[in-house]
Amino acid sequence: MVIAKEILSDIKEQYEKANRLVEEESRSDPSTDPFRSHYKARDVLHDLKKQLDDQLVSVQACEDGGGQDDLCYRSLLAFVCRDLGRIYVYTEEQAEGEKFLKECLDLVTPLKKKSVGIIPYVGAINELSIVLGTKEKFQEALDMLLEAEKGYEEFKASGFTPLAISDIFCPPEEGLDTEAAGTNELESLYTLVCFYLAQMYGHLGDPEKSARCCHSTLHRQLQFKSYDAIDFALNTATLSQFYIGEERFREARHHLAAATLIMAEYEERMFKPEMSDHQRQELAETFKHRYADVARCWAKYGLYLLQTAKLRLLRDEDEEAKCLEKAMRHVRLAEAEKSRFPNLDVTACENRISCEYCLTFDDAKLVFHFVNEWLDIAKDYYKAENEATEYSKIIQDYAEAYEQIAFFEENPENQAKMQKRRAKYLEDLLELLDPIFYLKICRECWYGAGTAHAAVLDVRLDIVRDKISPAPDDIKKVNQSCMKAIKHFESYVKSYLGKPPSEEWRPNMDVEEQKHMLYAHFHIGRIYYKMISAHPMLQLENLTNCLDYYKKFIAGCEQYKEAAEPLHGEIGVVREMLQLLPLKISQVKARLN
Repeated sequence: MVIAKEILSDIKEQYEKANRLVEEESRSDPSTDPFRSHYKARDVLHDLKKQLDDQLVSVQACEDGGGQDDLCYRSLLAFVCRDLGRIYVYTEEQAEGEKFLKECLDLVTPLKKKSVGIIPYVGAINELSIVLGTKEKFQEALDMLLEAEKGYEEFKASGFTPLAISDIFCPPEEGLDTEAAGTNELESLYTLVCFYLAQMYGHLGDPEKSARCCHSTLHRQLQFKSYDAIDFALNTATLSQFYIGEERFREARHHLAAATLIMAEYEERMFKPEMSDHQRQELAETFKHRYADVARCWAKYGLYLLQTAKLRLLRDEDEEAKCLEKAMRHVRLAEAEKSRFPNLDVTACENRISCEYCLTFDDAKLVFHFVNEWLDIAKDYYKAENEATEYSKIIQDYAEAYEQIAFFEENPENQAKMQKRRAKYLEDLLELLDPIFYLKICRECWYGAGTAHAAVLDVRLDIVRDKISPAPDDIKKVNQSCMKAIKHFESYVKSYLGKPPSEEWRPNMDVEEQKHMLYAHFHIGRIYYKMISAHPMLQLENLTNCLDYYKKFIAGCEQYKEAAEPLHGEIGVVREMLQLLPLKISQVKARLN
């Protein structure tokens, strides 16, 4: 490049002035004029653009095209257009911003394989993808980002060194490390390409590709040490939740272990000697908050591992399904290797918890205790008095942990104890929450506590049946479990009914809510039938209530057919009971008469 140093120096001075206004002086802009410095920077860049336009026309008149001066001016003009576009977008003038970004691309798309063109080319596409994303043109943004990715890979393969604008202002002969500046900027821009690709794939409903791009973003941040520790940990832990949902527990565990390691390293160096006590307190509070969030992600990992293990054991897998599972396992292991952070040693953290499905109570117990350890950490930060919603979710996770571990316990008495602990967590939460403000959570607790007491009831009934002459205390426990379960299920049902005496279900229920309402009616009817009553009058009352709820169940199934589809077994049982119950009621009435 042979542009006179005086001209380059003048261009550099104007460009750096605009940059200083945006990066530094804008921090002091008043709230009444938040874009003041950006507007000043925009004016400076407009003047610079006019100067560069004139110079480019002059150079092109003298050169045959493709000369060094021509390339240099094109590149400088592209950088200025990119920055103008970025400022217009920031000042909420997207149409004008888009115009300058496209002008930048027009200038450098023919130069994207050259050192002077690749950085403004990728940078402009990144900025344009944001604009297109806000206009919900996700496919168009995705296509552009894929072009940027292709351009980056082709340039890397060429072996050329990318030039940042600072490299153009200060050519190599002045002794500056041009390779570092340009290479670092290009790598940083490509990391953003990965990040924006993840967003676009997510918007377009392709979570697999979105997750892959998220991992690439995080991996590159680690590789180039361009991350904020707290943000990295949160993003990595959040990505683990995708892998959990896909039952890719090896990848989920690896990402959570990486998040934990980065947080631990950050904790050791987060305080600086020059910090005030107030700054230290704020930093410690932020760290504790975000560490609690990572802890909750670990708890979800353990809970989902228990839940999926339970569902697998409940499934009747044939040999073909087992062979398919084995083949899929090999595929997942191969995929898992691509989703790792090779430069992080997280073995110690990973070894604390399995990524294999639990088969026995001993396996499940280890996961159960692991879940509770992380929930304790989360609960230490999220308090009921100032974070009621988040606190409630943590307590519900404690309850779910007892629900899952109870499945693996073979001793019925211990199963009952675990279900009672589950119910206790939910009942304590119900005492704390006002249903007016936390109705959704209360519904979840009513339904969960109802199913927990129903599970205890089944254990108590088995004990009674095994005895020739059950003790009064055994019968009392059965009836207590019945009444507790009925109480919670009825609270759940009433929350979906109109104002008394209306028995109509609320019209705005979704299919899942309708299904749970049907299940609740089924449970209440079933539990009333299992009540043990020595007096015929009480027996008549329980049978009548059972009949009433079973009728409501069948009526609900006929009205909400989609919600009733998975309830074929329950519908068959209830139809038989509706034939049997009137006979039983007649017999009890005869005894009373």
